[in-house]
Amino acid sequence: MNKGRITHTPTGLADVLCDECELKLRIENKAMEVFGSFGYRPVRTPTFEYFDVYNVTTPTQAEHMFKFFDNNGRMLALRPDITTSVARMIATKAKKEDFPIRVSYLGSAFRNEENFSRARQREFTQTGVELIGDKSPSADAEVIEIAIKTLRESGIKNFQIDLGQVEFFKGLVEQAGLSDSESDILRRHINDKDFIAVENDLSDMGVDGDMRQRFASLSTMFGGIEIVDAAIDDRSLNRRSKEALINLKEVYYILTQKGLDKYVSFDLGMVQNIDYYTGIIIRGFTYGVGFPVCSGGRYDGLLEKFGRDVPATGIAVGVERVLETLYDEERGEDRLRDSEYVTVALAKGRLAELSVDIFEKIGFDVSELKEESRKLIFTDEKNKIKFILVKASDVPTYVEYGAADIGVAGKDTLLESDKNLYEVLDLGFGACKMAVAGPSELKGSLGSRNITRVASKYPDIAREYFQKVKGRTVDIIKLNGSVELGPLVGLSEVIVDIVESGKTLKENGLEVLEDVCALSARLVVNRVSMKLKRDKIMDIILRVKGEISK
Repeated sequence: MNKGRITHTPTGLADVLCDECELKLRIENKAMEVFGSFGYRPVRTPTFEYFDVYNVTTPTQAEHMFKFFDNNGRMLALRPDITTSVARMIATKAKKEDFPIRVSYLGSAFRNEENFSRARQREFTQTGVELIGDKSPSADAEVIEIAIKTLRESGIKNFQIDLGQVEFFKGLVEQAGLSDSESDILRRHINDKDFIAVENDLSDMGVDGDMRQRFASLSTMFGGIEIVDAAIDDRSLNRRSKEALINLKEVYYILTQKGLDKYVSFDLGMVQNIDYYTGIIIRGFTYGVGFPVCSGGRYDGLLEKFGRDVPATGIAVGVERVLETLYDEERGEDRLRDSEYVTVALAKGRLAELSVDIFEKIGFDVSELKEESRKLIFTDEKNKIKFILVKASDVPTYVEYGAADIGVAGKDTLLESDKNLYEVLDLGFGACKMAVAGPSELKGSLGSRNITRVASKYPDIAREYFQKVKGRTVDIIKLNGSVELGPLVGLSEVIVDIVESGKTLKENGLEVLEDVCALSARLVVNRVSMKLKRDKIMDIILRVKGEISK
């Protein structure tokens, strides 16, 4: 190989060789055939547009867009999704008499992601449909039916379509009199099924009585149609929330008439992107992929951003995620067999020991885990649960990608890894804190120009703290051990590290200057597993919650 010759693709991008390319094309062609059978006609939009096209609709995603400039100095961006481009095109080019309009698309989208897998790349293929100009429940049912048939035709045998309704949550917020900022904080924690954070939010916001119970229960309100029925029976709900639930039942009835109800479940706590979505939210889940294989919903306000107030709904299928699912299914029935079990990832060492004690107390056989052994996988056949021992920093990765359904990890590990998980319980043990430490004379001056370099084993936590809390951009130096040496040898002015007793700091002439956050062990759950193994996982969560509450 010649020096300097580039022989690989940039990080997060991939070549697609013959066999995989043929399978990918088959998935794409099947999808377009399904779309065409429903009367959807194909359109194409530019691969990149003016940055403002995307920033006006999803400004929070700006940091994940690939941005560059044209010759006139105008900022451009590679499309992070195709729906926004289609909305811009229809709003500016369609005639009034054309509505309702049914269009389909197939193309690449681009996001500047930091974590990569086959199913999560910087360039990925989206195919989907948009039904524009129809506000009826039958329109939402139509795109859900298309999603179901597309996944079936692609060859996926086991999947589930989850439905949420953002208007239900908005109605509760309106009834409780919460501000926009309070609503956003609570929404994020409910959507992440962070039970402890939700309880803390409600206390901080002074939400009491029936409203407190409604918000607190949202994180667990997922399952069959009985979830919606139970919510509708609450006579004190305001009109906005009630109408949202009725809308869900109307859509479900249409799907039931078509014999598709077996694929459908509900999650009233699925409330992400409520500024974008205006009604039903749709997510498709399957075994083997730790992310939704399809997503969409109603977005009646999007076309108005481009000058035309027209209702719309749609669905997008992630081709690479379907591809990953098919690879798993081709390997045999292992995934389906594993679906009988709940797999728990435990961090080797002290955290595993403390975790094992809890699982033993709630009735699981952990006798093998307590023995001296080089084994890494332990099975309780009676309770259909598997335990795997992994490196502490790898727990979030195993859980995010579905290799484990549940994990126990320190809050420091979760903050540093920033994985897409449900953080459901604070287990309480392993309590300590993340802090900024340094010479005592620097106390009270962390926001000053005296601090230019920070050493830490946790560069992302350190960077975010100084940027967001102290308003400073500093040089973060990644170290793997003996972080206390940084200020002593002039490598950095301060450090960011875990502090328990503070004894090591004191012995090296350092002290805690500011606390960053409290740390302890957390119970985390894979987002797909929470839906597909709901009963088993909720049983474990409630039993663990009961044990740590004693």
